[in-house]
Amino acid sequence: MKRLLSVLLVLLMLTSFLSAAGTSETGAKQEKQQVLHVMMSSGDAGPGNIRKALDSAAEIMGITLQYDVIPDDQMLNVTNTRLVTGNAGDIIVHNFGLTDVSAKDLAPLSGPWVEKITSTTKPLTKDGQGNVLKAPLGGESNMGLLYNKEVLEASGVSLPIMDYGQFVTALKQVKDAGYTPVYISNKEVWTAQILLLTSMTSVFANNPDVVEGIVTNTLMPSDVPELVALWENALSLKTMGLINKDYMSATNDMALEALANGEVAFYAMLDNAYGTLKEFYPESVDAIGMMYTPLWDDVEDGYVLFGTATNYLSAVADSSNLDLAKEFINTMLTEKPLKTYYELVPGAVPYTDLGFSLNMSPFNQEMKEYAKMLPSLGDFNNSTYNGETPLEPFYGKFNEQIQGLFAGLSVEEALERWYEAYAADAQARRVPGF
Repeated sequence: MKRLLSVLLVLLMLTSFLSAAGTSETGAKQEKQQVLHVMMSSGDAGPGNIRKALDSAAEIMGITLQYDVIPDDQMLNVTNTRLVTGNAGDIIVHNFGLTDVSAKDLAPLSGPWVEKITSTTKPLTKDGQGNVLKAPLGGESNMGLLYNKEVLEASGVSLPIMDYGQFVTALKQVKDAGYTPVYISNKEVWTAQILLLTSMTSVFANNPDVVEGIVTNTLMPSDVPELVALWENALSLKTMGLINKDYMSATNDMALEALANGEVAFYAMLDNAYGTLKEFYPESVDAIGMMYTPLWDDVEDGYVLFGTATNYLSAVADSSNLDLAKEFINTMLTEKPLKTYYELVPGAVPYTDLGFSLNMSPFNQEMKEYAKMLPSLGDFNNSTYNGETPLEPFYGKFNEQIQGLFAGLSVEEALERWYEAYAADAQARRVPGF
């Protein structure tokens, strides 16, 4: 019995020793990795590409990321609900303006990258106190019309197309050749708006009184003939039968597939679609180009859209891992993670003097060529007018209004809903005049 007890004691000591040795030699493996919870949208560049880049930063830090991917059309509502209820996680990957979410729910950020944000993007990263709440990630986007070069050639259409009249003529040629002229993916709330986000900024840029009238509530959108005409031109694509028949159930993924397969001529989208096309349709991506959206009646109103950063990283103010979240954002904005991102989603980086170069897509390069013959502007609410961005608070659920326009609203009804939405926001903020 004593011998048995002695053997058991020796085995127990040996087990304890081996356990201790294992812990000391592989302490990193035994120790539970820190975890950050990331909320992100299913839209834009797609969660897959962004996750690969974020994972590279997590690998550098030796931490784990847990993702919560929200359907794009629910992202804003879900985010605001979770911020209010305190369960938004640690980091949000998003494209929200600071009027979409409460600035108090996002933590101020700092790092060497802050002073390198471009002058185009920087105004949209800061709150009223000058705190940077959004770290730019995606490139300063071009938005416009993706087009299939082979479809245009087969339809006898040549570029450039300078105005709405020429555009409609080209679309009818495409239809006569047996292709879908313009693809609309109206099941998703964020896509159809691109048609007007890329064609109506010049109305404001060329008419300072219109900007003043909107922000002081002395002018409604329906009072601006140029705006009404542009919305009518956009809707005419539907009424003339120049869009896909399944537009109300169509998605962005379906649109890119149809474009890559040579079934459609044009699709309004962001330049970061290049990364998705290259990943899923590598054999077709070279047949796809990008141009501006010529819905204007007068070429004098034409422009090429060069926007701000396509997406951002923010830290949730009440995160229990706030310091780690901030460290992660700073790590993400270093060479290896950024190169991983821009290999997958090439674009014009929203920083200057990083000390290393990042990929720019052929879409960006083509749009730069168009910018040699047309002015460059941003989308209407993010553009700078006299050094300010006065229309940034007047987005008014613009995406929902354009989705509604293609879903059956008249131009007058859609413009009225846009006004009601941004007026309600302005009233809630106690903007004078509302």
